[in-house]
Amino acid sequence: MEKRSFEAESAKQKFSSAIFICYNLVMTLVVGLTGNIACGKSTVGALLRKKSIPVLDSDEVVHDFYENDLDIQEQILRDFGTLDRKEIGKKVFGTSPENLAYKKKLESILHPAVHKKFEQWVQANLKEPLIVNLVPLLFEANLEHRYDYIVCIITDEKNQIDRLKKRDPNMPEAQIIARIRSQMPQDQKSKRSNLVISNNSTLEALELELDKILNLDVKP
Repeated sequence: MEKRSFEAESAKQKFSSAIFICYNLVMTLVVGLTGNIACGKSTVGALLRKKSIPVLDSDEVVHDFYENDLDIQEQILRDFGTLDRKEIGKKVFGTSPENLAYKKKLESILHPAVHKKFEQWVQANLKEPLIVNLVPLLFEANLEHRYDYIVCIITDEKNQIDRLKKRDPNMPEAQIIARIRSQMPQDQKSKRSNLVISNNSTLEALELELDKILNLDVKP
């Protein structure tokens, strides 16, 4: 077995052991699941929820703020002139100084509120052995200290492009690529994570991989 494959299997075994310990000692393992756009974070979140594992999706939290938090709505309207997420996305996704300035402004509005929601969620789930927070900007926002374990889901750029085209058929490919490349490179996130999951195959293969990592009763 190649060194990289051995290290990957070792990381999975360590994660499985940590989950086992928490189940048996009535402790809570707080996991941060990250990855770039269209890599499969929401898919993994749905699979975990199906297994009755508490999941907090930071994107869903942000969406709820856009829809229901009057204070945040007011701040976004003041700085962006709209609450349309697609229009805001055009301003924050990209690598130009203007894009980066808008991105920083949006993060300054959303991140404190998301952090408060995260803390409330953790406190509400302290009796659970494993809880998972889906957070795209975990490393960009320097949030490593929040988590006992960090898991990164990755996929090929072609898969990202294909998935984003299906998600929004009207989005130009140049804009899709700009969104993908405006994020921290996947290899950098992988190096900073405790465990990396590749999502380049089928949904069934991804679920089987999760079952093995979670140490559930599955056939090898």
